[in-house]
Amino acid sequence: MKNGMFVPAARVQSRPDVKSDGKVRFDTGKPTLTQQGIDVDTFIHDNHALIQRLRKGTH
Repeated sequence: MKNGMFVPAARVQSRPDVKSDGKVRFDTGKPTLTQQGIDVDTFIHDNHALIQRLRKGTH
């Protein structure tokens, strides 16, 4: 150990993955829009009204 800190032998995998931007992401096993080949900006533009309705909670 170079810096004297304790390093566990096995990492616990049940913890969420925290990225550098501070957002916590859980691996759902489903492909993202980008992985499906969908342009996210176009998707948001085309579905803006639906997204706003879902944000407000009125389906």
